Amino acid sequence: MSGSEQYWVVAADGREYGPADVETLRQWVREGRIVQATHIRAGGGPTHYAGKMPELNDLFPPHGPTGSGAPPQTQATAAPPLPAEFRVWEFIGRGWDLMKPHWLVLAAMMLIQGLIVGGPDLLFHHLGSIVQIIIGGPVMVGVWRAVLGVVAGRKPTVGMMFEGFDRFGDACLGYLVMGLLTILGLICFIVPGIILAIMWMFTFPVIGETSLGFWEAMRESARLTEGYRWRLFLLLLACMLVTLLGLLVLCVGVFFALPVNLTALALAYRFLQEKKRTVSAPTPAAT
Repeated sequence: MSGSEQYWVVAADGREYGPADVETLRQWVREGRIVQATHIRAGGGPTHYAGKMPELNDLFPPHGPTGSGAPPQTQATAAPPLPAEFRVWEFIGRGWDLMKPHWLVLAAMMLIQGLIVGGPDLLFHHLGSIVQIIIGGPVMVGVWRAVLGVVAGRKPTVGMMFEGFDRFGDACLGYLVMGLLTILGLICFIVPGIILAIMWMFTFPVIGETSLGFWEAMRESARLTEGYRWRLFLLLLACMLVTLLGLLVLCVGVFFALPVNLTALALAYRFLQEKKRTVSAPTPAAT
């Protein structure tokens, strides 16, 4: 593969996004949009795993022991394997293990996000809700990118939570449309709203990792969650229990609980991507 070649990212549903040059791909790796298992197609050639591309493999952590000539690991550790089955407490446990080295950064993100939303309300009534509608989506995209980077073995920074503004339009529209439709569903006997919330729970990571518009990202989230929504509901209940336990520890524990929950959900997202990729086994489109 040459450095001037154009590449396409192959999503789990077989759609391709591009073209992009090597520098763009490398930037997407740094942002957490591309992980080692992402499928990349070069020109009219075959599909490769991103982690096996010479142009990108220096950005990913090695899987084995570091050899004598290998560069030292500084910003990343080996990405953990995904669970073989969807087990709620396994996701929570692995989320805890992944979160611990980075809990201070992730907790700071949760605190800043809360201040952005709740801070204006201290001065002007309902202003926090307006701020949340405007920037809530882009901030969530940034937070998801950071947490998915943690799942991939990369070190997060607080600044990553503001990197989702490159998808401002779709993130903002997605936040607004999902919120309105979910509220409407909740009004209709509650259950439809819960189902819609679970269907669209991965819209922001999809927006953060692809060039899909907000409605297509919502559809992709619905596709990923299909067949797993009951188990995802149980996972969300477990996350609520973890949050409650955090609140009981003088409220300070919530700054551990929220990062654990989000990391567990990121693991579930990657799990579903892998399962859907295995089931569908998409063939790259010919050029």
